[in-house]
Amino acid sequence: MSLPVSYQIPCSPVVSETEEKKSRFICWLGPVQDKAAFQQQLDAMRAQYPDASHHCTALVIGNPANPEVMQSDDDGEPGGSAGRPMLELLLKQEIGNVGAIVTRYFGGTKLGVGGLMRAYRGAVGAAVKAAELQLFVPERRISVACDFSQESRLRFLAGQYRGRCEDADYSSGVTILLQLPDDQWPLLREQLLAEGFTIVKGEE
Repeated sequence: MSLPVSYQIPCSPVVSETEEKKSRFICWLGPVQDKAAFQQQLDAMRAQYPDASHHCTALVIGNPANPEVMQSDDDGEPGGSAGRPMLELLLKQEIGNVGAIVTRYFGGTKLGVGGLMRAYRGAVGAAVKAAELQLFVPERRISVACDFSQESRLRFLAGQYRGRCEDADYSSGVTILLQLPDDQWPLLREQLLAEGFTIVKGEE
């Protein structure tokens, strides 16, 4: 069974706050492309809230169905009580290229592992509700070669599968560079091969 190609990503950062038995949970949630950028945001949160008890994190880079990077950190909270439930919520909501940082101010009452899990999950859930999400569809670049007589047909087929013609080389026949949504590629590939086009690059 193939993995879903498209997934949700946050449009911009949001900050929300929840409370559980007088403990404050401040959640930053936003788009993240790499671990270094996420570390910079974590450093900024630590600097903004230097007297907080914990700064727990969850990070998903890439498709949440099969992430390139997937990590979480409890930052001193009992093992599995903070980062993991935060991460699980992001994965369940099918959000990728996203980071979440929950800063906790201890309110004087211990919540227990179960209470902490609910509180951290709830903090991220509140931020997700406040965030504007958009559908992200990865794209693929394809080079296709054909005779001059086939060029118009190739351009037509590309448009049928939501593709764009980025460039064309006429030195030997026609080679056109296409860009299209990754989930459209299997269908277009089948059509191209059936009509005798040559796929120069794009099979990987």
